Amino acid sequence: MKKILIILFLSTGLFSLSNAQVVFDEVGVGTSYWIRTYATPDENVLLTTPPTVNGKSNPVLFPHIYGRVKFGKFLGIRGKLGLAQDSYESLSSIGNIERNEKLSQTIIPAGLLLDFSIPLGKKTAGGKNSKKVADSGDAISSEKSDDSDSKSKTNLTGGFGVNRYFIQHTISREVIGGDGSIPDSKFSGNDYGITAMVGISNQISDKIILTVFSQYNSGSFNHRIYSEEVPGAYDVKNISLKGLEFGLSLGYKFGK
Repeated sequence: MKKILIILFLSTGLFSLSNAQVVFDEVGVGTSYWIRTYATPDENVLLTTPPTVNGKSNPVLFPHIYGRVKFGKFLGIRGKLGLAQDSYESLSSIGNIERNEKLSQTIIPAGLLLDFSIPLGKKTAGGKNSKKVADSGDAISSEKSDDSDSKSKTNLTGGFGVNRYFIQHTISREVIGGDGSIPDSKFSGNDYGITAMVGISNQISDKIILTVFSQYNSGSFNHRIYSEEVPGAYDVKNISLKGLEFGLSLGYKFGK
């Protein structure tokens, strides 16, 4: 199902691009609070003595950059690249032996969304009527000056697309009073997920746009949990990445 949706999104985007004038429209930076919510095993299961095996809410700060290409009047394609980092730790003791394990996690979601931007209302145009008067004193024409700044300053924006998650874990173990310490060990991988966004943007100056948004991310990744008793044996745990983002971004708009 996930692959079918990805193929459908890419084919729709390519078809739209091939039939419209493409304009590089906007770039910007932002940050959000990504509240990963799930009732399945979370990253703590990667530790030998996890404090919990089921996550409930795992919020993380998520700064990002983005760019938008516009085609047509309302549609565009938005690319987004972010960075989420977190850490997990467990401390256990057996007799005089203490074991401290730490997991440092980096998630880099790279998203591509087919998005829209629809004006909400219109600014009041400041048009002025003026009359041209001939030498005879008769009015022969009247003109209404256009207010070129009559476009809406506030837009409803949103989109639907795919994320590709690049994930890296660094795990270390310190054993005090015995053997078993290990230096930092790195594990990495990637996976896909569906994403959807909705928000309100406001053009606070000629070139600067402020957007408040909410975005839903789906997806998960598999991680091998190796057995300490049987060398080479492992279990595969599926760890969810789903959750909502709430954030804001500041963009620079090209063109008029």
